[in-house]
Formats: sequence, structure tokens, C-alpha cells
Amino acid sequence: MLVKATVAHQNLLIELQKIDTTIISCGVRLANLPEIEQIKAIHKRLEDAAIELKVVETELEDVSIDLRRSEVDVEAVVDRMKKDEARLNSGAASPKELEQTQHELATLAKRKAELEDGELEIMMRFDSVKKRLDELASDEVGLKQLELELNVRLENSKSEINSELESAKAARAALVLQIETSLYDLYEKVRSSANGIGAALLIGNKCDGCHLEINAIERERIKGLDAEEVLRCEECRRILVRI
Repeated sequence: MLVKATVAHQNLLIELQKIDTTIISCGVRLANLPEIEQIKAIHKRLEDAAIELKVVETELEDVSIDLRRSEVDVEAVVDRMKKDEARLNSGAASPKELEQTQHELATLAKRKAELEDGELEIMMRFDSVKKRLDELASDEVGLKQLELELNVRLENSKSEINSELESAKAARAALVLQIETSLYDLYEKVRSSANGIGAALLIGNKCDGCHLEINAIERERIKGLDAEEVLRCEECRRILVRI
């Protein structure tokens, strides 16, 4: 379809294309702000940490139970030793009973030492698990603080880009009113099928849209055309605006 438009209106297409390119760029930037991926990564880390936190909390509960059992066992042995020592000190037992009590005390002392060694190991496990629990809690606080900071940065970046986007849209709306309807309709049709670029400059012998050179035959044809006849690139079919 042959479309004609004044040179001034054709030149307006390049201005319109610049605005549309800005609008596209704003959309791409909004969708690819680095804070978006960073916040997603923090969410993943928080989810993983929450799972580990549950495991460590359960482990700490189990170790706490083991520690309490160990303390009770030691207390029971100590109580028994105190009773035996009281019996020895009372002098109210027969020589045979005293000998048996002394033997029992020696056995209890050995048992007490074994239990205390076990208790020490459990306490070390408890301290290790508690330390990991504290680290996870601290990491969670740090990650949430970082998330808050990133959200502020994200909103600021979005606000800045949206402001640029709204300005571009307003400028576009005003510019469209100045372009002939048939020329604008063609531009929109081409733009929709050419990655958002409907018009490009013809710079020398090259289309600035696809960056390919115009062949010699086409160049000669163009030279003979009226300045108001709208050109199309043979390769990318975009509107060509002569400088």
C-alpha cells in the first residue's frame, strides 16, 4: 500500500520512535531491576534457614532432655554416696557392713566419674547446637534487615523509572496528535511486528533499523521517488526516513 506523508510528518516518526524506545527500555528496566533477583535470593535463604532452624531447635530440645537425664543420674549417685558416707561416719554398722559400704562407695565414685564425663560431652553438644541456633537467628535478623533495605531501593528505582515512563507516555500522546493518521497507522502496524521499532533513519546507504545496506537498484529507485513517498526497508520492512 502506497502511503504519502510530508517530510515533516515523516521526521516526527523518528521522534516518536525515540519515545517508544524509551518506553520499551523503561519496561525492560522495571522487569530487570537487580533488587528483584536479590530479594528473591534472600527469600530463598530465609526459607532454607527456617527449615534448618526447625531441625536445630528439635536437636536442641533432644540434647536438653539428654542433659537433664544426665544431671538426674549424677544427682542420684551423689545422694547415694552421701547416705553411704553418713552410714560410715555413724559407726553404727558392723565391720562387714562397713566393708560393703566402702566397696559400694568406690563403685559409686567410679560411676559418678563416668556419668560426669558423659554429662560434659552432652554439655559440649548443647553449647555447639545452641551456638548454631544463635547464628541462625542472627542471620535471619540480618537477612530481614537487608530485605527491608533492598525493598526501599527497589521502590525508589521503580518510582524513578515510572516517572520517566509517565513523562514519555505524555510526550507520546501529544506527538501522535501531530502525525497524519495513515502514517501513524502504518508505523504502529510495522512496530507491532518488528520488535517495537517501526521507523528508522536511512543513513547513507544503510537502514538504521536492521543495519543492512540498501542494494544499488533500490538506491537508484529511491533517488527517483518523491520526498513525500514513505519508504520501507526491503530487508526489515521498517519505515525508512530520509535525512
